[in-house]
Amino acid sequence: MSDDAPQVPDTLTGHCMCGAVSYTITERPMVDGLCHCDRCRPQSGSAFSTIIFIHRSAMTIAGETAVFDDIGTSGLRVLRRYCPRCGSPLTTEPDLTPDLMMVKAGTLDSNEWFRPMWELFVGRRRPWVSPVLGAKQIEANPEL
Repeated sequence: MSDDAPQVPDTLTGHCMCGAVSYTITERPMVDGLCHCDRCRPQSGSAFSTIIFIHRSAMTIAGETAVFDDIGTSGLRVLRRYCPRCGSPLTTEPDLTPDLMMVKAGTLDSNEWFRPMWELFVGRRRPWVSPVLGAKQIEANPEL
């Protein structure tokens, strides 16, 4: 990353598409990434999901959310939080990592600093999607 790249703010804010749900994150992300798994792709409506990893305790949410109770590749439960009004996906909360969660980077108010450092489930990457130069390529769930 070059020295003139935008810096990650100490506090992050975001919201769903309609604005009914907003959130604040009081720490910088642990890591930024792309997930190519068979569950994140349909949730994102794209070839991959753009995510940041944070501690669950660092996020506060205002507004009503709904949760889709899913099963992850680990076989454990994964909560996929979204806005019930506009359908915007907000978070992925796997039982596999009880202290950590992923936030959908597209919902951040400011995300020009986002640079994927990890790509997850790269064996499921769509053939027309090129690997991100410099990103660690991981075949499954990362070791956290």
